[in-house]
Amino acid sequence: MNEKPLFFESPSDFRDWLEENHNTKEVQWVGYYKVVTGKPSMRWEGSVREALCYGWIDGLRKSIDEERYKIRFTPRRAGSHWSAKNIQMVEELTEEGRMKEAGIEAFGKRSAKNSRKASYESKVKELSEEFQEQLKANARAWEYFENDLAPGYKRRSIYWVMSAKREDTRNRRFKVLLESCEESKKIPMLRR
Repeated sequence: MNEKPLFFESPSDFRDWLEENHNTKEVQWVGYYKVVTGKPSMRWEGSVREALCYGWIDGLRKSIDEERYKIRFTPRRAGSHWSAKNIQMVEELTEEGRMKEAGIEAFGKRSAKNSRKASYESKVKELSEEFQEQLKANARAWEYFENDLAPGYKRRSIYWVMSAKREDTRNRRFKVLLESCEESKKIPMLRR
């Protein structure tokens, strides 16, 4: 399988590619530049929104080097898991009139019993308001947290911070998260 990624500067560039290729390709690796590089690159959420319009979904994420990473996109399989986030995005895209026939068809084939079932969806979903404000106050850390972290890793990070029983432990863990994001790095405890 060819894992050479295509890089898109904007979601609309990726949408153009999907318009031409969503019916004929079985897999496409999409490359991203990390925010710290300053190089133009679409962000994860923008790419997923476009993919959903055409019945595609993101999957495996791999590092390329210090500046880049890639994510595998594929057409959705009937009955595949639909996260609450993806369902919400499809609802928004439908209201905006952006869904294409292939995306509507894929969404229609989802299984109700296989939707919103990820373990993280029953756990803590966001940082406390106080922690969010502190993170937003640090522009570099916030940019990394919001745009460069893979969704699964972001959920694990939030859960790691917020699941601590003691307040001092939560505060200490949040400090690690904030400092790591400021340095555009993952939390040491959660690195693979």
